[in-house]
Amino acid sequence: MAGRSHVRPLIDALMTRLVRKTERNTTPKLSPLSVAYGEAGRRFLLRPEATALAALVVLFVVFTILSPHLFPTKLTYISVMSVAAELGIVSIGVTLLMIGGHFDLSVGAVLGVTSYVSVMLMRDFGLQPIVAGPIAVAVGACLGAINGVIVVRFRIHSFVVTLGTMLIWRGVNIALTGGFPMTVEIPPVFKDIMSGRLLGGFRMSMLWFFVIGVVVTFLLVRTRFGNWIQATGQNKEAARNLGVPVDRVTITLFTIASSLAAVAGVIQVARFSSVDALRGEGIELQAVAVTVIGGTILSGGFGSIIGTMLGAITFGMIQVGLVLAGAPGHFFRTLTGLIVVGAVILNTDVARRLARSKPLGGFDRSSKDADAAIITDRDSDEGNDKNKSPGDRTENADAEPIT
Repeated sequence: MAGRSHVRPLIDALMTRLVRKTERNTTPKLSPLSVAYGEAGRRFLLRPEATALAALVVLFVVFTILSPHLFPTKLTYISVMSVAAELGIVSIGVTLLMIGGHFDLSVGAVLGVTSYVSVMLMRDFGLQPIVAGPIAVAVGACLGAINGVIVVRFRIHSFVVTLGTMLIWRGVNIALTGGFPMTVEIPPVFKDIMSGRLLGGFRMSMLWFFVIGVVVTFLLVRTRFGNWIQATGQNKEAARNLGVPVDRVTITLFTIASSLAAVAGVIQVARFSSVDALRGEGIELQAVAVTVIGGTILSGGFGSIIGTMLGAITFGMIQVGLVLAGAPGHFFRTLTGLIVVGAVILNTDVARRLARSKPLGGFDRSSKDADAAIITDRDSDEGNDKNKSPGDRTENADAEPIT
């Protein structure tokens, strides 16, 4: 009887283990291809560019249906990129700044002031555009640095600071131009370099847009300074404690944003051979809209330059598509506002939901974004494992991964 009492628990343990193994074997397994596609889709939805790309595809389909003979044409694409390029250059600087946790409402006014500077240097001082252009960009950089220094030195929110400087620079531009347009003769070579025609009819501004986008993307994702920007936007105090020069990063970001606004201003001077008192008015809000459509979170620390570039193209598509569809003028602002609100909702809600999702089993995760997104679930699982019995933890260790 004693021997039987010792054997009985062993038999029960073996039967329990056999039942559990049978349950594991009967659990449906995903094929490697299904796992790969599913994980790739999950990672894509975690990317900030997902919202802009979805909006771009939907709008393309809608406008193609509304204007089947006008919209899907080469001339339309040229018009879309002409709108997107100059706005996109400004928006790239705004995106960097918003990832760093700040706003700049003065970029439109900076564009106007630097446009005036370049025209004035060429018309009144006889400087060549190749000299006047860089000087105008340098002036823009100084105006941006002033914003950054005020924000850092006095610890005032950037929204308030740049709202004030926007009004100041706008007033200065009106005073300098006298409220009237100023024209200047632009040498054909400089006009061709900055805003001339490329092969296929597209403008040079599109090339500048893509070049700047690639350079800034590399800066953001492949350099130490890019890491500093994201750390500053996520948590300034934590970044400061880790040795990140937060104040220097902030001033640099404002300088870059205003410099890119000045570049857009020089391109517009080359394109129109003039400047007026209202040059750049409203572009600051358009740049924020493009940045949000591109997937940048308003709270900072998360965003994408590529998403902003897609957002700029989306913005240009809205403007051109509504004209071709014969829609009333107010539809442009209305549709843009709806897309911005929708983008904010999607960027926050979808990211929150997917951040809690686990990667599909058996998939070798190499995406840093996906890894970061599932930290919460991993920690939760580890906490649950600690509460399990030793036998349950052993069973989990013996479980076969899905392949």
